[in-house]
Amino acid sequence: MLENKNILIGITGGIAAYKICTLIRLYRKAGANVRVVLTPNALNFVTKLTLQTLSNNEVYVDNFEIDEYKPEHIALTEADIFVIAPASANTIGKLANGMCDNLLLSTACAFSKPILIAPAMNENMWNNPFVQENMSKLKKHGYHIIEPETGFLACGTNGVGRMKEPEEIFDRTVEIFSENKKLKGKKILITAGGTREKIDPVRYITNASSGKMGLALADNAYRMGADVTLVSTFKADKPYKNIVTETALEMEKAVKENLSSQDCVIMAAAVSDYRVENYAENKIKKQGGVLELKLVENPDILKEISQLRSDNRSTYVVGFCAESENLLENAKAKIQKKGCDFLIANDISRKDIGFNTDENEVYIIDKSLNIKHIEKDTKENIARRILEEIFE
Repeated sequence: MLENKNILIGITGGIAAYKICTLIRLYRKAGANVRVVLTPNALNFVTKLTLQTLSNNEVYVDNFEIDEYKPEHIALTEADIFVIAPASANTIGKLANGMCDNLLLSTACAFSKPILIAPAMNENMWNNPFVQENMSKLKKHGYHIIEPETGFLACGTNGVGRMKEPEEIFDRTVEIFSENKKLKGKKILITAGGTREKIDPVRYITNASSGKMGLALADNAYRMGADVTLVSTFKADKPYKNIVTETALEMEKAVKENLSSQDCVIMAAAVSDYRVENYAENKIKKQGGVLELKLVENPDILKEISQLRSDNRSTYVVGFCAESENLLENAKAKIQKKGCDFLIANDISRKDIGFNTDENEVYIIDKSLNIKHIEKDTKENIARRILEEIFE
């Protein structure tokens, strides 16, 4: 199941390091080629000779150990996945803040493929707010996390913090490779951000959307193998195509121009319902009294593309619905009115999810009005769940 896969294991200083010997055996038995990089502290718990024998490859700790003329942290990034286990609180903190003071960290910083982290530490350390903040950062940026379990710890107490068993880390690795293939060959267009409708050269009408949900969808679709086009109201420095727009009309044009070749269109952007009828070429001066603006409706992009693809029903159209009341009732009415295949509904009256937060909680409604609830989680994880549901 992992035949010809190149797996890089990173071991940090912790008693759970001895379990990685079993993990190496599991990977190699499944057909993978395994290489190992350690932090200097990890050598207090497991030897290079043991790991070299089990992996049948050289093991690396310092920055100048590879024979060929090639920087080690770049050479090691040729792996298909980087599994850091056990991951100490120290290494997690450095990863989350871009620090590169050893070979393992330098490799992680340069690694562009999936990174799986299996934390291991004392319960009090795991529950420390700074550690949890660092974990949230890593999740936000797409790291795969296999969280520690509750059990007997090296400090002699029972609690959460024990690294998951090698068999579970192995299974999660297989899942990640499966996820990466799931959307291979699919073309997906995703919109993100809040549009701006100009009033004059310095003022505009907009909304509170940050674009984080749309960006998380684009990132996850790309990691799952899709050919992604992101139409956004902000520039995204990503390896996939990004078309930057500002207004609803610009977004409509970009979406329609790229619609015909798509297998799926996900309208995650918050598009302004109205625009100013007459844009003022010069800044409007304050003159006292009331300023009246005449607004006209913007096109309903979601409804339009649902109709445009009527001759090609194989193109999925997915919309988003942000409501402050009667969430499911309004969402059901909206999916019937718009004609899309799926609608993702979320409650914007809550302050802990939705606009300008890193977490969300959504309901996925299909055109038969079946409902799937995804409980509160990071937008990264929510995005992956949405894609899995759409393409199951």
